[in-house]
Amino acid sequence: KAGAVAPEAAPVARRPEPVAVTTTAAMTRIVEEHVRTVGTLHGFEEITVAPLVDGRVERVFHDVGDMVEPADELLRIDDADFRLALEEAERGLELELAVLGLSTPPDPSFDVTRLPSLERAELVVRDAAATLDRYRGLEQRSVVTQDDMQKAELALDTAVLDRQQRLLDAERALAAVRHREVTRDLARKRLADTRILAPEILVRTFDDPGSVVPEARPARRYAVAARLVAEGEVVRGAPPTPLFRLVVEDVLELRASIPERHASRVAAGQETTLDVESLPGVAVTGRVVRVGPTIETTSRTFDIEVQVPNDDRRLKPGAFAKASILVGHRADAVTVPEEALVRFAGVTRLFVVDGDTARSVVVTPGERIDVPGPGGARRWVEIPAGVAAGARVVTSGNGQLTDGAAVRVRPAAEETP
Repeated sequence: KAGAVAPEAAPVARRPEPVAVTTTAAMTRIVEEHVRTVGTLHGFEEITVAPLVDGRVERVFHDVGDMVEPADELLRIDDADFRLALEEAERGLELELAVLGLSTPPDPSFDVTRLPSLERAELVVRDAAATLDRYRGLEQRSVVTQDDMQKAELALDTAVLDRQQRLLDAERALAAVRHREVTRDLARKRLADTRILAPEILVRTFDDPGSVVPEARPARRYAVAARLVAEGEVVRGAPPTPLFRLVVEDVLELRASIPERHASRVAAGQETTLDVESLPGVAVTGRVVRVGPTIETTSRTFDIEVQVPNDDRRLKPGAFAKASILVGHRADAVTVPEEALVRFAGVTRLFVVDGDTARSVVVTPGERIDVPGPGGARRWVEIPAGVAAGARVVTSGNGQLTDGAAVRVRPAAEETP
């Protein structure tokens, strides 16, 4: 009809513009499994040196920071009294030796019956016995009287008793000599103890990188961590006065705690990489040497010790370190670039390009590895499940995607292999 208005055309639904993205193929790589922890480096051995005798400090030879070898003299105590005590012990020994008619202490096989006094007593016994035998022969012919016989018997008994007494006196004198020898040796040791030396100890280390059992070797040297006395100070042997604290630092030990869930994976002998703040970018390696046999019930952790070579003294005892323990590896792990992961509300996902759409996949990231490339190292992340090798994963533009969103793959720079 005239004047009628034509109806408006219905709007045409517009398809959303595809999101421009770049992709990279998921690749299989050798991935090492690590257990990570933090801890503190300690000297392999930390020794507090104390005196065995009382006295006044006469001389201090080393101070904090000095390097000392085993048996180096650290400190000396005034030895005047100890020298006099040794002199007294030696003179007492000489006096006891004079009783036996000796000039030097006899050896353990010494026979006291060889002493002149006992040999003389033995001769007297033999003479008395011979006289008695002769009198008995004459008694039958009535040449000797009964009185003479009794005197001869008495003389023999007296000679035997005298020999026994001389033997007892000789053994007593010999025992006194042995006692004086011990007294002299003790005085000599106490005099030697006035010189305080760095101890000689054995340390068990993995000196051979290929060894699986630590080998015992003498400590090579110590660092003086603390000097606790001064010259002129009086020190005591009981209770002992601390003099020095020495540290074996050519080998260090990292002491750390590991969560309970890794108890079955961590074992002695495993290689460990350390990240030490004082040595940024420097690779420091060690080896697990001890694993705690129990789990602490309050923290649900167990303790470990990692032995770290430190011949060049780059590391300092007391330093903080991050440790990564190699517990295994997988040769065919599927990995994707770290930038392919999108994290939101505690969920980690990535997008896989399927034709011209993006499919969302929720994943649980595994180990991370740095892969060198032309533009520098690029971090890749292991994806244990949900993504197959060769799948194209979105590495840029994924922040704008939803599951099933249309995508347009644009060329990217050369990918890291």
